Amino acid sequence: MERELPGRLAMEAYRPRLTRALGVVERGQWVLKATGITATEELPSAAEVEAVSELVAGLTPGGIGYLIVHKGAEALWVLVGRWELDILYQRLFRATLGTTEFEEIPGGGPTACVWELAVIDQERRSWVRHVLSYPEQPRYEDYLADTTTIAEADR
Repeated sequence: MERELPGRLAMEAYRPRLTRALGVVERGQWVLKATGITATEELPSAAEVEAVSELVAGLTPGGIGYLIVHKGAEALWVLVGRWELDILYQRLFRATLGTTEFEEIPGGGPTACVWELAVIDQERRSWVRHVLSYPEQPRYEDYLADTTTIAEADR
């Protein structure tokens, strides 16, 4: 039996999105492994990534983690994930497509979409593999370099 949910929105069939490593962003007190995702075939531009880098530079506290820049169907989404031992702190921002005027999404709003969750899952696995598995000498550089599964995160 198919269940009907009240208020259900129209849904399209799932299709993987182009997802690529964008390098490491080091700004202010931040060191972030950056990943781009796109709903089209156009990854976030260098200007968009630079604007996101400037946004990150002003955030406190800093730390090590990941940055997802997702050129979605209706907005440019930015997820900033910071690891503190085995806990993930994440902030979400959005800008209208074609702009880099970001607004932070308050708590209680969206957290991540299915395409971003594929990258977050990869980041979790990478953090466990390179950092938490070596508590005496965490391998932060290996974590930052680990993009092996991001390119095909969900294909």
